[in-house]
Amino acid sequence: MNLSETQLPVLLVIDDDQTLHLWAKRNLTTAGFNLISCTDGKAGIEAFKEYSPNIVLIDVEMPGMDGFESCAEIRSLPNGASTPVIMMTVTEDSQKIAQAYASGATDFVIKPINWEVLTHRLQFMVKASNNLIKLEQNELRLSKAKKMARLGNWEWQTHNDSVYWSDEIYSMVELDRKMFTPDIHNIKGFIHTADIKHVWQHLQNAAKTKEATVIEFRIINSRKQERFVSQQIEAIENHKAQITGLIGTIQDITERKHQENKIRRLAYYDEVTQLPNRSFFLQFLSKTIGLAQRNKRNFAILFLDLDGFKGINDSYGHQAGDLLLKEISRRLTKGLRCSDLASRHFDHFDPNIDLARLGGDEFIILLNDLTRPEDAAIVAERIQGWIAEPVMLGDRQAHIGVSMGISVFPHDGEDAETLLKNADIAMYHAKKLGKGHFKFFHEAMTLRAKKRLEMETYMHCAVAKNELRLHYQPVIDTISGQMIGAEALLRWESPQLGFLPPNDFISLAEENGVINQFGEWVIREACRQYNVWQKLGLGELTIAVNLSSLQFNQSSFIPMIAKIIQEHDVNPTFLTFELTESMLMADTENMLKKLDALKSLGVKLALDDFGTGYSSLSYLNRFPLDSLKIDHSFVKELPDSADAAAIVGAILALAKALNLKTVAEGVETSQQNVYLQNTTCDAIQGYYFSKPLPVEEFKKYWEQNNSPILLG
Repeated sequence: MNLSETQLPVLLVIDDDQTLHLWAKRNLTTAGFNLISCTDGKAGIEAFKEYSPNIVLIDVEMPGMDGFESCAEIRSLPNGASTPVIMMTVTEDSQKIAQAYASGATDFVIKPINWEVLTHRLQFMVKASNNLIKLEQNELRLSKAKKMARLGNWEWQTHNDSVYWSDEIYSMVELDRKMFTPDIHNIKGFIHTADIKHVWQHLQNAAKTKEATVIEFRIINSRKQERFVSQQIEAIENHKAQITGLIGTIQDITERKHQENKIRRLAYYDEVTQLPNRSFFLQFLSKTIGLAQRNKRNFAILFLDLDGFKGINDSYGHQAGDLLLKEISRRLTKGLRCSDLASRHFDHFDPNIDLARLGGDEFIILLNDLTRPEDAAIVAERIQGWIAEPVMLGDRQAHIGVSMGISVFPHDGEDAETLLKNADIAMYHAKKLGKGHFKFFHEAMTLRAKKRLEMETYMHCAVAKNELRLHYQPVIDTISGQMIGAEALLRWESPQLGFLPPNDFISLAEENGVINQFGEWVIREACRQYNVWQKLGLGELTIAVNLSSLQFNQSSFIPMIAKIIQEHDVNPTFLTFELTESMLMADTENMLKKLDALKSLGVKLALDDFGTGYSSLSYLNRFPLDSLKIDHSFVKELPDSADAAAIVGAILALAKALNLKTVAEGVETSQQNVYLQNTTCDAIQGYYFSKPLPVEEFKKYWEQNNSPILLG
């Protein structure tokens, strides 16, 4: 063949009829085909192997290897699967036509042949075959490119939740297509647990808004190895613009992420301590300020300067100084990880952003979401303890302290530089007081923080030093006017701080965990005192005790109650535990088990401050409660407020329907008392009858009020 011939489509004709070959040459060569003629099947197979024709024309009836065998043999060759093959037959025998297709024929023609029609059919088939070959080549190129780029594609059909993965995705997760079929549920197992919510939000958003989106997240392959991927998501719509599914691509970007992190560490991390540097911290601080402004939150920064660092550096050299800095950063990092006040808002690549080294012997700490600015003083006190421990520098023992300045957003500045400057100024003033001090930028804050720290110090000893007291506020039966119970209320009689009501110290006790000691003491003391009253023959009363969620959630709480009841030999039915709605709603199933366990001990259960929390009636019906306490915020508006009256009426009706007793709190006037007398409310509590009384005064009140009280 010459060059021009090689550019023509090659047609292989296999037929034992020489006449047909002459007609084919006359009609098909002029139509632009390069003809190769063979007179039997075996020769035709060899010619196919040598010339790899674009199309094949085979006669069915041939001696030796017939057309069916020849076609099947061609189909078995490496390049024969997609080559068009047309079978020639002298009859339209349906059985032979079916056999032709079964052996792999693309089409068939009837002899005698209409060469003009056949020419058009051959040209069309060659064109279609070439397009198919190009498509296969493009798919192969794309597949190789995707493999090199670690790029896979997927599709999710929403009508049946079926999911398609390309081979590249199977490679990413290191699974065999034959062994695993993805669906919308099991693919979650290959997404990092911390990223599942993030990924699903973007999938749902893409389906809802029809907007394309790109996200980055982590996957876990079958060998439990973590990889980073970038995913592009687009919606699929039908002809009615309705969403029928999602399509997308996933690219493995693990290597890119690793390189980015290396560059990032060089630019943003301190070489000695591996902590974030000043530049990085200021960037993050600016982002934190924006977030705090939007959410109306406070945060604080602590500016730390090591006391005595220069002397160690000068005496023992810079290597010893670097060892000291590493040890201090280790202690700070470890301590802050255990702190419930440290910031954890940065992404998962930078878990220590709450702490940075500014340079020299200066560190900076970010404390996010402060309930009170004074909480920063608690952390400062802890930091002083961490750093005060001796440091071993080789075979030498060194002692070092720290001075700290504290600035609070937004009081002490609304931009990063101002906050940092004011914290630095406060640190300078702390230095002037001597080593080991901290100071707020505002002196008034310093005083409040010191008082709070002082209270916390004394609080830990309050139970051991017998400084706690119980006062009892009577609960009066609405109809008879007799005292039927009391609420036990905690007081703290501190020699240093004076007499403290619960509002002054309960929140701090809950924060530092002392509430568990206080709560156990209250229950023990209530049982002990009730036992004393019983021995004096004062009669039967119900004593209500408030529970803290922290105390209630302890695994040892139920056994502790059982033990206390047994130790003091009291009838448990006198004891009522008051719980808030937020406590009940925190973990419903677990809560039900605990409440049932308490009920099995014989104690009663009351829902405190009803109407101010979740007030979910569906949940209320499930809990084994005995009574509801109507919050004083509703009672105080009675009888003048129609809204308050309606709310109280609704609560009373609900309680009656659920067979629950009711107690109205905060009754302070005769008008409120008279109004409640004319309702279905069972009991009343408030200053109208008595304030919370110390034990001896309550005993006298009890003795004086054994007879009915005039309520009107």
